[in-house]
Amino acid sequence: MKWLAVAALLAACGDNLAPSGSFELVGHADLGARGMSSALAVVGDTVYVGSRNDSQGVAIVDVSDPAHPMMVGEIGAPEEAQPTLSSRELRAVPDLNLLVVMNQSCTPALDGCAAADEPGPENLSIYDITERDQPVLMSVVTDFEIPFHPLEMFLFRDPLMANRVLLYVTTPPGPPSFAVVDLSTPIDPDILTTWDPVSDGGLDGGGGPDNLLRSVGASDDGRVGYFSHQLAGLVLVDLTTVIDTPNEPAIEMITPPSQALDWAPPGIGPHSAVQAPGRPLLVVTEEIYPMPFGDGCPWGHLRTVDITDPTRPTTVGEYQLPEQDPSGCASVPPLTAYTAHDATVTEDLALVSWYAGGLEAIDISDPTHPFRLAEFRPDPLPQVTAEDPALSGSPIEMWSYPVIQNGLIYVVDVRNGLYILRYHGRWAEQVQDRMFLEGNSNLGAFIDRG
Repeated sequence: MKWLAVAALLAACGDNLAPSGSFELVGHADLGARGMSSALAVVGDTVYVGSRNDSQGVAIVDVSDPAHPMMVGEIGAPEEAQPTLSSRELRAVPDLNLLVVMNQSCTPALDGCAAADEPGPENLSIYDITERDQPVLMSVVTDFEIPFHPLEMFLFRDPLMANRVLLYVTTPPGPPSFAVVDLSTPIDPDILTTWDPVSDGGLDGGGGPDNLLRSVGASDDGRVGYFSHQLAGLVLVDLTTVIDTPNEPAIEMITPPSQALDWAPPGIGPHSAVQAPGRPLLVVTEEIYPMPFGDGCPWGHLRTVDITDPTRPTTVGEYQLPEQDPSGCASVPPLTAYTAHDATVTEDLALVSWYAGGLEAIDISDPTHPFRLAEFRPDPLPQVTAEDPALSGSPIEMWSYPVIQNGLIYVVDVRNGLYILRYHGRWAEQVQDRMFLEGNSNLGAFIDRG
């Protein structure tokens, strides 16, 4: 096997120690060098990888031999690869043979998609994956109270009712910009409720294109939501009634609007928030695109947020890449982003996809002083069918929430495909001992409970 030791000696923000860990490359699937891949769902020996454009569908990858993953099929037209739609987000529930694909609109400028006066209907497509390599479409969710624009979703598996599966979905711009979808009967999904943190919760989002609820995370019991509003800030939201009285849910703010954690400007505000298991601690990322699509360098980075007092989330630490230094901004190629994106978090370790920065392993054991343990920047493919029109300045674009399964880490680079890694170093046992963990669902906690 090829070993990829961490070679960079540049320290994280405020830290003078060289990285002490490493990532081992176990396997790589280039997905036919198609480029423009998106999120993944890991289901035992099968991985599903979505697409950020409309020219390709959901790749199906056999990972029964992690050292030699192989693409064995695709969910294509007419179910996927529809004009103006990308299969941007995926979630799965393996023992229920359930795959969820979020199809959202894509554009020529950002994604290389077809232009259309009337884009296709954005939706959640629900598949039966009893036969892993032959998914069967069961239902499609489009009938929201507003024109449905799904952006992010968190999958909740009820530990007390094993067949109960909920999706917490952001649907900006709204209002409403949040929806709860019940997938307990996947052939007939039910929209339990919709809500908006601005019009219903009292947040002041201001205006402009970034005035939106970006993403939602949740506690393992599904009762507390971590809502990332790009301009209004990070707030905690009470979702208890969604669990206990779904017929009469009454969502309420835990964090008063005046105490929302907001650092914009500078920056753009929170992108996604993931809780460290068993700790009153969130790992919060910020995503900043290069000009002309965003403000560019200095890039969005990672913050550790104390939620001991849920009414007042507080930033206690920050982690940045060396490329964050404003003195080096001029040397970054155009259409390149060294910005944080999504995290999967153990008790003391954050695994974060970081666009051109690759995959970062960050020690959060002391949240006031997060620092780099390891970094993986893959050798890029010489060429791909579809380059990213918005971010073609770098041949590395690590993007997805990492997924841990049986001690291995699965992560997708938009350009270069699926990577399977093993982490070595401090807190490695927290990865090696995990049957399953991902930052955008509570399935790891559900599986841990047995």
